[in-house]
Amino acid sequence: MTTLLNKISGTFLGMEFREDTLIVSCLRNNISGMSLLSASTFPLKNDDSVLAEIREYINRQGAVADKVFVSIPDKWAFIKFTEIPSVKGKSRENLANLMQFEIERHIPFNLEEVSYDFLVVAEKDASCSVVFTAVSKEKMAYITDYLEKLSLRPGAVVPATFAVLSTVELSGVPAGGFLELVGMVRRSRVIGGKGEANICLYFDRQHVSLSVIKDGLFIYQRSFVFQTAQPLEISDSISQYLTELQDRLQIEQFNTLILAGELASIADVIKELKDRLGVNVISLDQVSDFSKKIKRTEINTLASSVGACFAGLELSTYSVNLLPHKKEFETGRLIPLSTRIILALILLLIAGIFTTETIKRKKYLTNVYAELKKNEPMLAATEKLSSDVRELKKQIELLHELKSNETTLEMLAELSGLLPGEAWITNLEYKSFDIKDEDKGAGTLTISGYAASSSALIPVLEDSPCFEKVAFVGPVKKTGDKEQFRLSAVVMPVKKEEVPEDEDTKAEDESKAGGVEKKSGVKVKSETPAGDKKMKKSKSVDVKK
Repeated sequence: MTTLLNKISGTFLGMEFREDTLIVSCLRNNISGMSLLSASTFPLKNDDSVLAEIREYINRQGAVADKVFVSIPDKWAFIKFTEIPSVKGKSRENLANLMQFEIERHIPFNLEEVSYDFLVVAEKDASCSVVFTAVSKEKMAYITDYLEKLSLRPGAVVPATFAVLSTVELSGVPAGGFLELVGMVRRSRVIGGKGEANICLYFDRQHVSLSVIKDGLFIYQRSFVFQTAQPLEISDSISQYLTELQDRLQIEQFNTLILAGELASIADVIKELKDRLGVNVISLDQVSDFSKKIKRTEINTLASSVGACFAGLELSTYSVNLLPHKKEFETGRLIPLSTRIILALILLLIAGIFTTETIKRKKYLTNVYAELKKNEPMLAATEKLSSDVRELKKQIELLHELKSNETTLEMLAELSGLLPGEAWITNLEYKSFDIKDEDKGAGTLTISGYAASSSALIPVLEDSPCFEKVAFVGPVKKTGDKEQFRLSAVVMPVKKEEVPEDEDTKAEDESKAGGVEKKSGVKVKSETPAGDKKMKKSKSVDVKK
């Protein structure tokens, strides 16, 4: 498992598995960065003499058994780019769950039969580009079993494409060491920048892995096998395929073609590519300084084994791991930021630890912190009180809103009077809206609850002038001796009607208004106010006495 200490110190083994060959590179990380100590090639056999030879080489390098990172051929792996919905604000766990479904949709195996990992390459507003890789667990078991015979435990297993890209990305620049710790991460210029599109070709005999890097980002990968060994036919095939890629990926022109792997046998192919493509064709050995440290060693053939260390230690952008793993810290941009902050704090403490002013400030801050601790109960109580007040305000606003809405009150009163005694409501939702045509309704009502017979509620509500279009929303569920229902209805607006005056009341009012005279059909009021009931009663009593 990668730790922060591995980024600045340690001796590591990068091992590239091929069909019949095992390439082992030994690297050391110190304060100045990663450096290549040695490299060797062995036949990939289970023969005891071969295993003993490999163990002897590893022991001479002083490598630790669990600081081993492995690269495997791309033809063992399934690599694919895909688009998924945006993952902004989501945790890695949620993203992993989403990718499980996405990966299983693309691979020709069950998810339980493979080991996989993925990387978010580019993020957009509504989606993001993700590259994932999967390898059968049978191949993974073969690798781990072989390493067990060497008493080694791999820390990461990386497909060759990601390993080679890691070497290209860190070629010619310091990797690891103190610069990685403080966040001064550098990338090789050969990776390209904004507006540039570069191609990386990794040759493993007749097998070729092609990667496209556009605007500094890995956007496309494909592996294929040449059926011929003729340089002219190989260069023809590569040239034709690159032309097709330009149209497919909407690339105006490729800037640089980076070659790595077994290049000695394809020197004529390289010459043909330079003539046909008209682009800058370089080998990885030309841009990397690793080969200068060890004589008669070319980084071209070690690109995958060296890159396995870079990817396994998460020094590069494209770090994947097909082994079950849990990262101890976030990689990418978060590490440089956090380490810069830590370094700045360390330097400030060292500069001010022996000054009186720093001690005074520390003491002052300690006192402030102590006072804050004392006031924590009071602050907590105040916060709770504020929360309660806010909740009460919300309830008061709701009541005021209900009070001002005559339709709502009428609707609630009508509903409570209509429902039978054995029915009750568990939830009520009312959505009102203003419309010019009152016949369309004042809003919609949705109620949920329990009743002995939910179907009997529909005619009860339909008979009311307040409700129309009463219908069930969803199925009715039987719960004990009750039925759980959910109904919706259109609420009609309240129509105010003038109540006709009762005849007896009208006659009584006329008898009480004794001072009213009819003259020429016009009513004239007397000085005594009509309707003053108490006053009229008292006067009549006095007359009788």
